[in-house]
Amino acid sequence: MENHKRRSIATRLNILFFITFILFSALIFRLGVLQIVHGEEYNNKLGTQTVRKIMVEAPRGWIMDRNGEILVRNVPIYTVTYTKTSQFSAEHWEVLAERLEKLIDLDKEAILREMDKGLPFVPIRLKQDVSFQVVSKIEENLEALPGVDIMIEPKREYTYDRLFRHFLGNVGPIQADQLERYLAKGYRMDKMVGTSYLELQYEEHLRGIDGELEVTMDRRLVPISEPVLTPGQRGDDLVLTIDRKLQQTIENVIEKTVAENRLVTEAFFVAMNPKTGEILGMSNDVRSIGAGNTSYAMGSTVKMATVLMGLHEGIVTPNTTMYDTPMQIGNLTKKSWTNLGHVNMLTSIQRSSNIFMFRIGLDLNERIGNRQQAFNRAYYYFSQFGLGVKTGIDLPEEYEGYKSDSILLGLLADFMIGQYHTYTPLQLAQYVSTIANDGYRMQPYLVKEIRRDASGDDHLVQVVVRNEPKVLNRVDMREEDIQLVKRGMEMVTEPSGTAYRIFSDFPIKVAAKTGTAQTVEANGSFGNDHSLLVGYAPADDPQIAFACVVPKSLLTSSQGQISPAQVITKQILTEFFELNDQ
Repeated sequence: MENHKRRSIATRLNILFFITFILFSALIFRLGVLQIVHGEEYNNKLGTQTVRKIMVEAPRGWIMDRNGEILVRNVPIYTVTYTKTSQFSAEHWEVLAERLEKLIDLDKEAILREMDKGLPFVPIRLKQDVSFQVVSKIEENLEALPGVDIMIEPKREYTYDRLFRHFLGNVGPIQADQLERYLAKGYRMDKMVGTSYLELQYEEHLRGIDGELEVTMDRRLVPISEPVLTPGQRGDDLVLTIDRKLQQTIENVIEKTVAENRLVTEAFFVAMNPKTGEILGMSNDVRSIGAGNTSYAMGSTVKMATVLMGLHEGIVTPNTTMYDTPMQIGNLTKKSWTNLGHVNMLTSIQRSSNIFMFRIGLDLNERIGNRQQAFNRAYYYFSQFGLGVKTGIDLPEEYEGYKSDSILLGLLADFMIGQYHTYTPLQLAQYVSTIANDGYRMQPYLVKEIRRDASGDDHLVQVVVRNEPKVLNRVDMREEDIQLVKRGMEMVTEPSGTAYRIFSDFPIKVAAKTGTAQTVEANGSFGNDHSLLVGYAPADDPQIAFACVVPKSLLTSSQGQISPAQVITKQILTEFFELNDQ
């Protein structure tokens, strides 16, 4: 029995070895046929075919207004690139530039300049957005154009041209001083990135995942099969807090004012929801990036902060009355825009009394007994409203304004009326929003939501990030004092108020504060005054807070005139409430 089992196993193993031998023999025979019989045929085919891989840069995410209207999207374009290697010499570049000059409508010198900018083995963009005819010509001549290639990449398309561009930003190649940082994040050297404003701030969300186009060509570089696309993924989309129609109104009103008023060369306007911090619209570069040439002395618009400081410190009370007439500080004569007679806390705001504010500053200094500490205390109160500090807006490199370090007694008085430090229009909007919001300072923001792939049927459904309102601080002042100051702002648009003439017929109650600020020219002489207006509306339930700054637009500091800032603001508020009634 055991011998029978052994013979059976041996037989099965022999059969298995035989089958294995046959399979290996067949495989060897097939390889021999391929190499000996058909080898030359396949080698010829390999020699006549080439596979080209073209990088397809992922489109950046779209940018939309708060209602989903597309402001920035992408269009695919062809870009001619050149890649340096160590084997190419200056003579090679000369010859290559001469050949390219005839193909891409770019002069030889410009081509050489672009070639010289690039790093070895990193594609350099020689010309973007070339036609398909140009692409065909280059493909036909690639053998004579070593290092030259065609890349398909997305180009930013701005629906409304220059509208919004001061905060949408731009894209461009990675700069040399930023290369190491981007490479560490996994970027290619030739990647297009956000270079300013929202495009830079939200780069990590807006960038996508690149794709690849694979094309099989014959020896003449003619495609012999359908290209194979490995699709990339578009970046995430930004949904702004901005209303496109309101933004267009802001820019149109300012453009019209500049065209019609010979003294107005520029104007700044910020509209903000005081309850949430959402920026509803803003003109020009209100963040004031750079050397500070767009931060200004804000004049009488800061007087609410001064009064609130005086109330909190016990320097004045709701019943304090002063006689507004010129006063002396050392050898300086200080006065209001006109002699106002008796004023109290409310009418000092309504009629814009400098003397009332000067007294608060001087009494603060006398009470503390140390001038530096008096300046520091005033800055402490002002900064709670966002004056002189970063607002926290979601844009890069925010500027804080200019801070003076001189502590002359006369300058402490000037501090109280907005003639000491300089602030940005955005800080001014945050300041008045804090008053409108009963002392809660909200962080302003431009991006409401970040959404993924808004192009499908489920339009704008996948929310990646939702920015929520954020309270930065609550001012160190009593609720009842804030309500008193708000009443004073309402009186500014009532009879005897400095903005009554402009808002007397306005259908919605506006709380406001006018302002003028003196300027000094380089030669030491006084220049034209800035005109300003801040406020919110409706006064009893604020939907919009605003700050308008029109530099050097007044010949005198008279508060009786209707200033360009008031004219601009009324037109914008009119449109805002019409849009919200629809």
